[in-house]
Amino acid sequence: MLNFSKKSISQAVFVIGFERDVSIRTKQFEIEKAMMPLVSGPSVNTNIPDEFEAQMPRVTMNYGDVAIHFSQVTAQMTINVDNNNAKSIEVIVESIAKRVNLFQSVVDKVIHNDMQRERGLVLTVNYSVDKEKITDADVSEYIQSHFMKVQPLGIPASAGFNVGYKTDDNFFITLSVGQYKFVRSELLSASPVQWIDISKLIIIDTGVELKIDINSRPLLDIVNKPKDVTKAILDKSYDFLLKQADGFIGK
Repeated sequence: MLNFSKKSISQAVFVIGFERDVSIRTKQFEIEKAMMPLVSGPSVNTNIPDEFEAQMPRVTMNYGDVAIHFSQVTAQMTINVDNNNAKSIEVIVESIAKRVNLFQSVVDKVIHNDMQRERGLVLTVNYSVDKEKITDADVSEYIQSHFMKVQPLGIPASAGFNVGYKTDDNFFITLSVGQYKFVRSELLSASPVQWIDISKLIIIDTGVELKIDINSRPLLDIVNKPKDVTKAILDKSYDFLLKQADGFIGK
């Protein structure tokens, strides 16, 4: 049912955790200068009070397919991948790796390495189906039958699967499976307010989504952790993506 030849990456999210810096918003222009190799545009200070939730973004930047934000405890880069240029998944993987390494190097200029803690990479991988022949129920049925040994109570309306592992070298891997659907609507007029019938949205692509989340949180209290944690995460992520993901999803 799945078209394994059309496997694609739709998004990559890389997160660097660090010890809480309540004054991170005051470093807006330092962050903007450091991020210039990745984002050649202005930053935005969200002006959220320092005493508010530490995870809330304080400084954000957007340019093209890249979005960056700094909270008081994390630096995050999100890459939304354009799959319309027919690049191979290997080429896209290489591009993501280069950006992740560059992001790590520029974050090092703002947050000293001694202050940095866990790191994590989440890859969203899409396995397309024939949208003209395969229904939402078919996709849900595939996920349920492949990952869950339960007796159906009717026609599957939705399905999802999530499992986490701690590896022998103390990394944590979470694999999440669900359905994805890309749609678009056609505007009928230039009116600023329009009602959109969700049932009539045009389906561009649909299928099974696999999220590969690999992070180093268990390494926090381990003395002999890898010298280059970012490289270790990249290697593990791409090894699973290119060598094991298809088998996991049902090839």
